[in-house]
Amino acid sequence: MVSDSELKQKKLSSGITDLDLILEDGYPNPGNVIVIGPSGMEKNALAYHFISAGNENAYIVCSSSTPGDIINRASNFGINLNKPNIYFIDAYSSSLGKSVDSTDKIKIVTGASALNDLSIALNEAMKANEGKKIRIIFDTLSTFVLYNPKESIKKFLSVVGGRLRSANATTIYLIDEGVHDRQLVSLLEQGMDGKYVISEAAGKLVLQIPEIDLPITIKLGPGGIAIV
Repeated sequence: MVSDSELKQKKLSSGITDLDLILEDGYPNPGNVIVIGPSGMEKNALAYHFISAGNENAYIVCSSSTPGDIINRASNFGINLNKPNIYFIDAYSSSLGKSVDSTDKIKIVTGASALNDLSIALNEAMKANEGKKIRIIFDTLSTFVLYNPKESIKKFLSVVGGRLRSANATTIYLIDEGVHDRQLVSLLEQGMDGKYVISEAAGKLVLQIPEIDLPITIKLGPGGIAIV
């Protein structure tokens, strides 16, 4: 018989107390989770809550904003991403035409089309955290999808997603709603351990989780995501 403590070891907190209650302690660990939502900040804030929770080492793979911009945006919602255990894999800054070097906190990848370099950077993160839980978010996966052939993305997610799961990582992949056709989104969903969709209904934002029958009304304010 599996004890309560063993069950909790298979989850990582979402960083939102009320959501943890609904999800029975958080997101699957290890696991790959896809979050689909409109271009607003709600899905990003959902991921930022997760990445800032707990004491595990955490990695933000950024493809459309600099690490500094992400830290500043998160701070607007009371979420601190400027922590010693939070690192960045930066696939955006080099596209600005400036010479950028890697540091202890920021690993530079030469662009969103450099999937092999990204894979190497993630492998280094897994190796550095061998035997430990890891938190990872892709902010956003949509940019990598736009810059790479469909088959390359499919192979990348299959291989790297499997490695991350084997390395005891919980990874959240953000997808921009309306950017990709339905067939491609279905392809991206394959092999995922969870799917969360943020949408608008009757003038309110709702979070839909397939395992839960009723949509969850949410709002984004100075304190981040709240369930209402």
